[in-house]
Amino acid sequence: MRIDDKYLINLHTKLVNIPSVFPNEKEIMLFLEDELKRLGFTPHRLMVKQNRFNLLVRIGNGSPILCLNAHSDTVPPSGESVPKAKIKNGRMYGLGSADDKASIAAMVAAIRAISESDVKLNGTLDLFISVDEEGDAQGVRSAIENGYKCDMVITGEPTNLQMVPTHCGLLILEITTYGKSTHGSIPMQGVNAIDRMFELISGLRKVAIEYPSHPLIGPGTMNLGIIKGGDRPNRVPNRCEAAVDIRLVPPMTIKELLNRIRQYFDDWEGKAVYNIAKQGEPLNTPHDSNLVRALASAGEKILGRAPEIVGWRGWTDAESFQTGIGVDAVVFGPGELEQAHSANEYVDLEQVCLAARIYADVTATLLAK
Repeated sequence: MRIDDKYLINLHTKLVNIPSVFPNEKEIMLFLEDELKRLGFTPHRLMVKQNRFNLLVRIGNGSPILCLNAHSDTVPPSGESVPKAKIKNGRMYGLGSADDKASIAAMVAAIRAISESDVKLNGTLDLFISVDEEGDAQGVRSAIENGYKCDMVITGEPTNLQMVPTHCGLLILEITTYGKSTHGSIPMQGVNAIDRMFELISGLRKVAIEYPSHPLIGPGTMNLGIIKGGDRPNRVPNRCEAAVDIRLVPPMTIKELLNRIRQYFDDWEGKAVYNIAKQGEPLNTPHDSNLVRALASAGEKILGRAPEIVGWRGWTDAESFQTGIGVDAVVFGPGELEQAHSANEYVDLEQVCLAARIYADVTATLLAK
């Protein structure tokens, strides 16, 4: 199979130049729909909401079904990370260049190479380009709720061409504490909602992360990412709002964690409330699965070595497939996690080209007759 590097880099450039900050992915999805048609494929829209849809291209037929998945949405611009592609010293710069448009370009190039080769598939290859991964993950989840199925998944994310069969789960909570306002000179006659929030957070941290560390990804963690309260230094605030990011590791589950949190908040009744903003289970695919072995084999052919198996602190749509369908899923793609969401996002173009070759080789290993 021949990967057209020139086409791949040109496509990657076009994708980076199209703004696609969630939930505004329509422009890039329309572009990808037209591009896939131009390549001779038949893309299908999997609707999420009005004007928001995933794209699915399917080649071959029957089982097993291998899904190559990547997301089109990005976080908002930051610093020099804007939707304007720039190539310098073998790197592609720009918002989404690593997260996740490098994986999209590599997967499109791979499926194109497979379709133009003499490889005969004994099964089905799906290219699944999703939306809303940076939002509340309704892109993949809605497709599964509406009947999408496959047998194994490679989710493209910037893993530095390492294999990620295990990653953290995610629980984001929005919390509000209530107090009683009074003059700042007599705080003892009021109840400071900000003080109350810090007290609550201190206790919640112990409840939320006191369980065994995982050998690949480390301990559970909690980050207080947002806190807002008060309007004047001489007034005791009666309301405080915060948001926390809790990362859980296998074998802890969202259900177990939420049970702990509900019990903790029982003691704060009338003083505080919480809302779940986003949640996702940990990913935990066996390291001896056919999918992991096929990726290792492809790495040995393309890279001269098997990709290292690592754990990830991040969360990805791979978990949505595993939890929603019950299949093996692995995260693998070009770029480094440190560049995702950064103020100067970039990806090494050599990695993007290598990723395309590995995606194509894995497909041949798992599906070729």
